[in-house]
Amino acid sequence: MKLRAVLFSGLAGIHALASWIGAGGGTLGPAIAATIYGPLFLLDALGLPVFGNGPSGGGWAGPSELGWACVLLLWGAFWWGVATLLARACRR
Repeated sequence: MKLRAVLFSGLAGIHALASWIGAGGGTLGPAIAATIYGPLFLLDALGLPVFGNGPSGGGWAGPSELGWACVLLLWGAFWWGVATLLARACRR
């Protein structure tokens, strides 16, 4: 397996694990919410329907299917780029 794929799997896995652990609130809760809602607020300002109907827990509207897809694509692309840069740095 290429180094880039290993790095991507590790970075994305750590992000997913932190999201799963931080979903219950606590210390990581606000940071995890920011990684989801931050990009969604920007996409919502552009007019994309990234929020579902009505507020869910806490009074915030949950992401729609398009919203979840956008969040996953954004963070996937981000971690793929970081893994690419780290793999290039390791080759030198």
